[in-house]
Formats: sequence, structure tokens, C-alpha cells
Amino acid sequence: MRYRKVMLGLLLAFVVGFVCQLAHIPVPAPPVLGAALLVFLTSCGYWLTGLYLQRRAEEAQREQRGAP
Repeated sequence: MRYRKVMLGLLLAFVVGFVCQLAHIPVPAPPVLGAALLVFLTSCGYWLTGLYLQRRAEEAQREQRGAP
């Protein structure tokens, strides 16, 4: 389920960039590689932190139940 959202987000970003180029609309993201990497890494950090927090919450629930 989580990977489906990530893949859908990447596909949506690709479609937005594709349509912007076709319509000659300025892209809503920086056209510089360094800035694009910054946006990409920010998104990765957001995604990985979400995974970490979810795993941490699951471990806390397991400990409350007394499971090993």
C-alpha cells in the first residue's frame, strides 16, 4: 500500500512535467539538477521518516501486548 502511493506520486510528478513541457508552461520545480535533487531528497526524507514512525508505533503496540 505504501509503495503504491510512492509510485503513484512519482507517476503524477512525471505526468505534470510532461504536460508542462508539451504546453510550454514553466515547470513548477527548479530546472537545475542540484535543486531537483534537493526536492527529491526532501521527499525521500519525508517518506523514510513516515516508515520509521510507523514501524516504531507497531513495535510499541507489540510490546504493550507482550509479544516477543
